[in-house]
Amino acid sequence: MMRRHLKLAVAGCIGLATLSPSAIAQTSNTVTLYGILDAGLTWISNANGPSKTTLDTGVMQGNRLGLRGSESLGNGLSAIFQLENGFSMATGEMGQGGALWGRQAWLGLKSDYAGSLKLGRQYDFFTDTLQAFYTPTWSAGGYSNSPLDNDRMSGQRVNQSVKYVTPSFGGVELGAMYGFPERREGQAQTGRTISFTANYKNGNFATGAAYTEVKEASLDISPLTGGGASNRVGGRYLRDWGIGANYAFDKITVYGVFSQALYVAPDGQQKNHTFRNYQLGFAWRAAPNLVLGPGYGLTTLGSNKYHQLNLTADYFLSKRTDIYTQAIIQHAQGEGATANVISMPSSTGRNQTLLRVGIRTKF
Repeated sequence: MMRRHLKLAVAGCIGLATLSPSAIAQTSNTVTLYGILDAGLTWISNANGPSKTTLDTGVMQGNRLGLRGSESLGNGLSAIFQLENGFSMATGEMGQGGALWGRQAWLGLKSDYAGSLKLGRQYDFFTDTLQAFYTPTWSAGGYSNSPLDNDRMSGQRVNQSVKYVTPSFGGVELGAMYGFPERREGQAQTGRTISFTANYKNGNFATGAAYTEVKEASLDISPLTGGGASNRVGGRYLRDWGIGANYAFDKITVYGVFSQALYVAPDGQQKNHTFRNYQLGFAWRAAPNLVLGPGYGLTTLGSNKYHQLNLTADYFLSKRTDIYTQAIIQHAQGEGATANVISMPSSTGRNQTLLRVGIRTKF
């Protein structure tokens, strides 16, 4: 009965609720149902003026329910796929604009000798490569992303994309991606996307670099510059590059990453805007079931600077379930600069503090 339900789920998304959280495997062919659930209470010191307490979900990691699978085709070749849905634990509503498989939806081939080729809705290399080197991955989750996710590192997806990644040669791995322009009724809705990466791993050390360019990309920066009116920059294209590294000691992993996001305006319109983002920190396993993670981030936009301190204590009740507390403190400097921790209402001043207690479980 379990296998029958699983086949139906893969074929037509039927019977998901009846499946147990486990992989069904036959020899080297697998289909896995998995998920992450995260919810907690967050206090905000300044949310458009007054303080506020809110039930926020998907913070340490985004809430998701997914299917991933592979089928051995022989001679080191496999068919692979991943379908992943995002949703709110507070309301039950689907995320990513209501798309059924809004987080990921791709199908491809993987070869031991030739690398992997994937087609569909998937992350560019700012996610695949650079997330290994920044605070949200190692300790503080979503609140510690760069302001407004100006560098796309939090995990923005590319529709209608083709991605190729080489096998690892002496620890070196290369990748390239192309996303076709999206059109509706003959009109371009999103320009084409290109992305490239280079990674290197050797023992406890890892480093990587990524470049992404998105035509017609723009960003509203008003939460960081004050005033209620929209202040959209870019519009011609975004050019984004970054580099990072980490090193794992016995109980501590140290990391750092830099990114630069250039938003270019159409000819004859407003000036271009450049974000520069710096993150560094460490994750310390202070006890077998306790991880402490301080991290610091700095973002510059012209002469404005946005400093952010991220402090997290994460206690594991089991291999699957943990509870955590966080303090997120942002301070803005510069003319007209206002603090705005990502995904939160903007502060009316230069400072914004978040205090959170949450729980997460994985299956």
